[in-house]
Amino acid sequence: QKRHPLMGDVRGMGLMIGIEFVKDAKKTKAKEESTQLVLEAFKRGLLLLPCGENSVRLCPALSVTQDQCDVMLDVWEESLAAVEKQMNS
Repeated sequence: QKRHPLMGDVRGMGLMIGIEFVKDAKKTKAKEESTQLVLEAFKRGLLLLPCGENSVRLCPALSVTQDQCDVMLDVWEESLAAVEKQMNS
């Protein structure tokens, strides 16, 4: 979250986590960017669940392994970086 200013509030319990995306410190909803993140992740093989106007839900199976979580985080990072690059160009 510190590396990606696009990420706003992160909330949830256990494996179900919701991440809100914002454009600025005023918490302006980043609707298009969250949609683009879902598409970028899908291109890379990660299925994310959009929820609300500007949030994404992570909801892995209870049987998820540490290796699978590591891969997911790598894809998440790549996808988020791609969206931020598009925003800055």
